[in-house]
Amino acid sequence: MIKLILILTLLVKAVSTPDPVAEIWAEPIPYLYENLEEDYLAPVSEYGTGHRGIDFHVEPRQTIQSPAAGTVHFVGKVVNRNLITIRTGSGKLASFEPVCSQLKAGERVSAGQPIGVRCDGGSTYEAHCESCIHASARDNFGYLSPLHMLGQKSPSVLLS
Repeated sequence: MIKLILILTLLVKAVSTPDPVAEIWAEPIPYLYENLEEDYLAPVSEYGTGHRGIDFHVEPRQTIQSPAAGTVHFVGKVVNRNLITIRTGSGKLASFEPVCSQLKAGERVSAGQPIGVRCDGGSTYEAHCESCIHASARDNFGYLSPLHMLGQKSPSVLLS
Protein backbone atom coordinates (compact mmCIF):
# COMPACT_ATOMS: atom_id res chain seq x y z
CA MET A 1 0.00 0.00 0.00
CA ILE A 2 2.84 2.38 0.85
CA LYS A 3 4.39 1.76 -2.58
CA LEU A 4 1.09 2.62 -4.26
CA ILE A 5 0.79 5.88 -2.31
CA LEU A 6 4.40 6.76 -3.15
CA ILE A 7 3.85 6.08 -6.85
CA LEU A 8 0.62 8.13 -6.88
CA THR A 9 2.35 10.99 -5.05
CA LEU A 10 5.20 11.03 -7.58
CA LEU A 11 2.76 10.84 -10.48
CA VAL A 12 0.69 13.77 -9.18
CA LYS A 13 3.84 15.81 -8.58
CA ALA A 14 5.16 15.09 -12.10
CA VAL A 15 1.86 16.06 -13.73
CA SER A 16 1.35 19.19 -11.62
CA THR A 17 4.88 20.63 -12.02
CA PRO A 18 4.64 23.44 -14.59
CA ASP A 19 6.99 23.54 -17.57
CA PRO A 20 9.61 26.27 -17.35
CA VAL A 21 8.75 29.43 -19.25
CA ALA A 22 10.56 29.66 -22.57
CA GLU A 23 13.17 32.39 -22.73
CA ILE A 24 12.41 34.88 -25.52
CA TRP A 25 15.29 37.06 -26.65
CA ALA A 26 15.20 40.70 -27.68
CA GLU A 27 16.42 41.81 -31.12
CA PRO A 28 20.17 42.58 -31.10
CA ILE A 29 19.54 45.46 -33.56
CA PRO A 30 16.41 47.44 -34.43
CA TYR A 31 14.48 46.06 -37.43
CA LEU A 32 16.36 42.76 -37.39
CA TYR A 33 13.86 40.99 -39.66
CA GLU A 34 14.03 43.67 -42.34
CA ASN A 35 17.83 43.25 -42.31
CA LEU A 36 17.93 39.44 -42.28
CA GLU A 37 20.24 38.14 -45.02
CA GLU A 38 20.50 34.42 -44.33
CA ASP A 39 18.44 32.12 -42.14
CA TYR A 40 19.50 29.21 -39.94
CA LEU A 41 19.96 25.87 -41.72
CA ALA A 42 20.42 22.89 -39.44
CA PRO A 43 23.05 20.36 -40.48
CA VAL A 44 21.95 16.79 -41.16
CA SER A 45 24.63 15.47 -38.80
CA GLU A 46 26.79 16.93 -36.04
CA TYR A 47 29.64 17.62 -38.46
CA GLY A 48 27.53 18.17 -41.60
CA THR A 49 27.23 21.35 -43.61
CA GLY A 50 24.68 23.92 -42.58
CA HIS A 51 24.37 27.52 -41.44
CA ARG A 52 24.44 27.39 -37.65
CA GLY A 53 23.07 30.87 -37.11
CA ILE A 54 21.59 33.85 -38.90
CA ASP A 55 23.19 36.74 -40.76
CA PHE A 56 21.79 40.24 -40.63
CA HIS A 57 22.96 43.43 -42.32
CA VAL A 58 24.46 46.17 -40.15
CA GLU A 59 26.37 49.33 -40.81
CA PRO A 60 30.08 49.52 -39.90
CA ARG A 61 30.48 50.29 -36.17
CA GLN A 62 26.73 49.74 -35.57
CA THR A 63 25.94 48.84 -31.97
CA ILE A 64 24.84 45.30 -31.11
CA GLN A 65 22.64 44.78 -28.05
CA SER A 66 22.42 41.82 -25.70
CA PRO A 67 19.40 39.67 -26.55
CA ALA A 68 18.85 38.67 -22.91
CA ALA A 69 20.07 39.30 -19.41
CA GLY A 70 23.10 37.22 -18.55
CA THR A 71 26.87 37.15 -18.26
CA VAL A 72 29.62 37.75 -20.78
CA HIS A 73 30.90 34.23 -21.38
CA PHE A 74 33.65 35.08 -23.89
CA VAL A 75 34.92 38.19 -25.60
CA GLY A 76 37.94 38.32 -27.86
CA LYS A 77 39.49 37.03 -31.03
CA VAL A 78 38.99 33.53 -32.40
CA VAL A 79 41.46 32.86 -35.22
CA ASN A 80 41.00 36.10 -37.21
CA ARG A 81 37.65 37.49 -36.07
CA ASN A 82 36.34 39.23 -32.96
CA LEU A 83 33.32 37.82 -31.21
CA ILE A 84 31.32 38.05 -28.03
CA THR A 85 29.27 35.34 -26.37
CA ILE A 86 26.61 35.97 -23.74
CA ARG A 87 25.41 33.18 -21.41
CA THR A 88 21.76 33.97 -20.79
CA GLY A 89 19.83 33.36 -17.58
CA SER A 90 18.59 30.01 -18.90
CA GLY A 91 22.14 28.89 -19.73
CA LYS A 92 21.91 29.32 -23.51
CA LEU A 93 24.80 30.94 -25.38
CA ALA A 94 24.28 33.82 -27.82
CA SER A 95 27.33 34.62 -29.99
CA PHE A 96 27.91 37.51 -32.40
CA GLU A 97 30.74 38.02 -34.90
CA PRO A 98 32.54 40.11 -36.00
CA VAL A 99 31.87 42.25 -32.93
CA CYS A 100 34.40 44.26 -30.94
CA SER A 101 33.56 44.89 -27.30
CA GLN A 102 35.03 46.61 -24.28
CA LEU A 103 33.23 44.19 -21.94
CA LYS A 104 35.12 41.51 -20.01
CA ALA A 105 34.23 37.87 -19.39
CA GLY A 106 32.18 37.57 -16.23
CA GLU A 107 30.47 40.97 -16.50
CA ARG A 108 26.69 41.01 -16.11
CA VAL A 109 24.58 42.44 -18.94
CA SER A 110 20.88 43.20 -19.22
CA ALA A 111 18.59 42.60 -22.19
CA GLY A 112 18.99 45.43 -24.68
CA GLN A 113 22.29 46.63 -23.22
CA PRO A 114 24.93 47.55 -25.84
CA ILE A 115 27.57 44.80 -25.89
CA GLY A 116 29.77 45.87 -28.81
CA VAL A 117 29.96 47.17 -32.36
CA ARG A 118 30.39 45.56 -35.74
CA CYS A 119 34.07 45.66 -36.60
CA ASP A 120 36.30 44.26 -39.29
CA GLY A 121 38.07 40.96 -38.83
CA GLY A 122 41.80 40.52 -39.21
CA SER A 123 43.58 40.86 -42.54
CA THR A 124 42.95 37.18 -43.35
CA TYR A 125 39.28 37.28 -42.33
CA GLU A 126 36.86 36.48 -45.15
CA ALA A 127 33.34 37.46 -44.17
CA HIS A 128 30.70 35.15 -45.56
CA CYS A 129 28.40 38.12 -46.08
CA GLU A 130 29.05 41.80 -46.70
CA SER A 131 28.46 44.22 -43.81
CA CYS A 132 26.70 41.67 -41.66
CA ILE A 133 26.78 40.07 -38.24
CA HIS A 134 26.57 36.31 -37.81
CA ALA A 135 24.53 35.41 -34.71
CA SER A 136 24.25 31.93 -33.27
CA ALA A 137 22.43 30.30 -30.36
CA ARG A 138 23.50 27.16 -28.50
CA ASP A 139 22.38 25.07 -25.58
CA ASN A 140 23.77 21.87 -24.05
CA PHE A 141 22.52 19.87 -27.04
CA GLY A 142 23.99 22.04 -29.83
CA TYR A 143 23.02 24.89 -32.11
CA LEU A 144 19.50 26.33 -32.28
CA SER A 145 17.87 28.80 -34.61
CA PRO A 146 18.29 32.29 -33.16
CA LEU A 147 14.94 33.13 -34.78
CA HIS A 148 13.34 30.51 -32.54
CA MET A 149 14.92 32.20 -29.51
CA LEU A 150 13.59 35.55 -30.78
CA GLY A 151 10.07 34.09 -30.78
CA GLN A 152 9.77 34.09 -34.57
CA LYS A 153 9.80 30.36 -35.28
CA SER A 154 8.04 27.49 -33.59
CA PRO A 155 9.98 24.34 -32.76
CA SER A 156 9.83 21.52 -35.30
CA VAL A 157 6.95 19.10 -34.79
CA LEU A 158 7.01 15.57 -36.15
CA LEU A 159 3.66 14.85 -37.81
CA SER A 160 2.46 11.28 -38.20
